[in-house]
Amino acid sequence: MVLSKKILPVFFFLLLLSVTVSGQTRLGFFAGLNSGKLKGDAPGKASYKSLMGFNGGLYLDVKLSKLVTLSFQPTYTQEGTRVFYSIPWEKEPVDSLRIRLNYFTIPILVKVSSLNQRFYALAGVETGFLLDGYAEGGDEKVSLTNEISQFNLSIVFGAGLRFPLKHGRLFLELRYAQSIVDLTDEPVDQSYVPRVKTAGLRFNFGYELPLSKRKK
Repeated sequence: MVLSKKILPVFFFLLLLSVTVSGQTRLGFFAGLNSGKLKGDAPGKASYKSLMGFNGGLYLDVKLSKLVTLSFQPTYTQEGTRVFYSIPWEKEPVDSLRIRLNYFTIPILVKVSSLNQRFYALAGVETGFLLDGYAEGGDEKVSLTNEISQFNLSIVFGAGLRFPLKHGRLFLELRYAQSIVDLTDEPVDQSYVPRVKTAGLRFNFGYELPLSKRKK
């Protein structure tokens, strides 16, 4: 609750500020899949593999120039990883443990569009706030919410393709997010989540609509 009280006023201030720019804003929503995994220290004879998750949210694009847009995107994101262990009598590593980390994130991105506005590239930073986390293996499920950092910071880059409609635009987007802070400072033998960072490849589909009519 305290976190929400801090975040929401900031977001609504940005929303109010942006809509004052007549004809320069677009509102949209998106949803997609996140192929994420942890990177960093791993237990002995273990390795991290990708785990699929969901991500979706809203965004507000503020046009800075003909080709450059600033985008605010409050998002729900599922990060995580599968942990595979090498066992002497098994030929291949065994999928033994799954770690799921759910975040509320606020990406702030810069989009640079092509001349016809169909293609765009994006880059920026993403601030993440942990909602909950757990490790699960077999019949055991252990909460990680109080054991890892409640804050995450990532760099984001990617590209997208827009499809104009009579009203608004559809888009497909591929982006990669890599955190730049460790989730914990714990050594690898004392935690399910040792000194690791999140990373994920995300595929999104969405729709956007101008908030005001374009000036001729």
